[in-house]
Amino acid sequence: MGMHTKDGRPVTDEMLDEWAEAYERGEWPEGKTVVMGRPRLADEEVRPVTFKLPVSTIRALDLKALAQGGTRSQALRQAVDDYLAQA
Repeated sequence: MGMHTKDGRPVTDEMLDEWAEAYERGEWPEGKTVVMGRPRLADEEVRPVTFKLPVSTIRALDLKALAQGGTRSQALRQAVDDYLAQA
């Protein structure tokens, strides 16, 4: 099963060559911009912060984050934001 265009046509080698030549000339069709990588966390430099927790706490944190559709990192960032908002 090969690739198909948005309207369902099979992508041919000729189409790929044409698209590559257009791209190399700086021509790119209008549409959505593709941004590679993960979204930025902040508009400034970010640095890792590490600390130790009991394994059982980490397990509980991971389970709760997963149940809420998030990750450990997201849960910890939210906890820090909540803590700082109280200051």
